Amino acid sequence: MSELREKVAGFALAFFLGAAALGAQDIPTPRLDGAEPAVRQRLASLQADLRADPENGDAWGRYGMVLEAHTFTDEAIDAYRRAHELSPRTFRWPYLLAALIDERSAADSLPLYRSALALDPDYAPGRVRLAEALERTGQFDAANREYAQAARLGPANAHAHAGLGRLALAAGDADAAVRHLSRARELAPENRSFAVTLAQAYARAGDRERGQRIAAAARSLGRINYRNDPIRSSVQDLALDARSHLRRANAHRVHGELDLAERELRAGIELDPSRPELHFVLAEVLAASGDQPGSLAAARRAYELHPELEGVVPFLARALFQTGDLNGALAMAEEALETHPGNVNMMLLIALISAERGDVVRTVEILDRAYQARPQDPPTRDGLIQLLTNVGEAMASSGLPEAAAGQFEKALDLAEETGNPVATQLRRRLAQVRR
Repeated sequence: MSELREKVAGFALAFFLGAAALGAQDIPTPRLDGAEPAVRQRLASLQADLRADPENGDAWGRYGMVLEAHTFTDEAIDAYRRAHELSPRTFRWPYLLAALIDERSAADSLPLYRSALALDPDYAPGRVRLAEALERTGQFDAANREYAQAARLGPANAHAHAGLGRLALAAGDADAAVRHLSRARELAPENRSFAVTLAQAYARAGDRERGQRIAAAARSLGRINYRNDPIRSSVQDLALDARSHLRRANAHRVHGELDLAERELRAGIELDPSRPELHFVLAEVLAASGDQPGSLAAARRAYELHPELEGVVPFLARALFQTGDLNGALAMAEEALETHPGNVNMMLLIALISAERGDVVRTVEILDRAYQARPQDPPTRDGLIQLLTNVGEAMASSGLPEAAAGQFEKALDLAEETGNPVATQLRRRLAQVRR
């Protein structure tokens, strides 16, 4: 009997170990080449949880979320599928699975979105994602119904109103398109695509001038498509790598949460201080917070790490100018123009510094260059008009009416082109110096 018990125990142990080994093989495991230690440790911990309790749907879901947060998409899809199988009454798992499938095939995501929304029909962000998938597959009536339902459930959901506006525009209802897209733009003024589509809607409605103004203003916007989706956002919050800290910082910055953005950036820099983009965004955040010395130091570090990083040289030029370092600002502005000869903002900065030093020839030369570039960005154009006017006034007061008239003429030309109300004053001033 004892021998039989030992054989049975041995068989059971072998069976258990074999099952455990099989379970470990079944766990989707990504290649971690180059992954940061914190990411490796987190995934290893979650894999251990799955080996201990392979039938725990929530454990599979948590593993999927961390995989997705670090862009291990194939493995995350497998984990979410398993989570949904084991916990079929949990909304989160089919919803997150649908969103990942949607990135590859909108049509394949539709049944998953519907399964999720059957569990939580009042989740407005989910309604929007379903509507967008329907829109991409050409099911416009169904998409319109889902967008309308999302707007009822979440009146402040900008993407719901934008979807209604897009569909109205496509259907030829320009007035409805303007109404919905205007609301979307009010709710998400940082979203370039909303502004561009609104400009098209105004043009279609017959107000081409307003459409052009909105389109011109949209050029200065970044390509930000933030949406209020707490469940999807909770995935990104789990990411432990430096790149994810940067992504979260940018999201906080869009919403004016500068303290949170700074915290994310400093955490990213602690993980990987060699990333210049982390230092540069920190410089921008600190500048917005009013910490000019800290901003300048962060910008210098970004420049040291990567002098060709987009935007860092113009930023340094402006920061140095604000601290009174005219030599440093001029050197940076001229370096910026070597890389981007059409950067009118840097031309204006050089003109300011040249005027400060009394270098009239250089000031007039660089302002003429800026005028020839004819900037479309309203703040830049307004700044150029103001500088041309100031130089014209300085020339008039120095007894140089013809030279002054030349500056006023350029300013007036730019003002009239966009209907700037300052044109009336410039016209009057030009007439005075020509007497």
